[in-house]
Amino acid sequence: MKAFISEFLKWFIIINTGIMLIVWINIFKYDTIWVEIIPQIFCASLLTSLVTTAFFSINPKKPLSMLIRVLIQVAHYLVLCIIIMTLGTLFDWFELTLSGCAGVVLSVAGVYLIAAVISYLLSKSEADEMTKALKDFKD
Repeated sequence: MKAFISEFLKWFIIINTGIMLIVWINIFKYDTIWVEIIPQIFCASLLTSLVTTAFFSINPKKPLSMLIRVLIQVAHYLVLCIIIMTLGTLFDWFELTLSGCAGVVLSVAGVYLIAAVISYLLSKSEADEMTKALKDFKD
């Protein structure tokens, strides 16, 4: 449970950072910002972080094929789109039109990309530290 909470907090920070960057880019379309958007962003970050942590905590006993990994990523992305579209409708973030939905799909893709880059950088740094520690231990 402790590992799940730790992963959840990591993903919350990464996803919230991505959402804030995408919101910052999209905010130029509006004249004003409404105060309610901050807790709404945190709500979206919490829900998507919970789903992301659950998706990435699945640890099968056998290695997964590339096709299965791609399908899992696509399913994860679609679930995130559904969550954001539902919250977006509830919080009145966008019009429920084709262009509004396309904007959400692109925004989720942007957050997904930002989160992937941050996660990769963190994982690479951690792997480099472990490699260095193993070399030092060996010497």
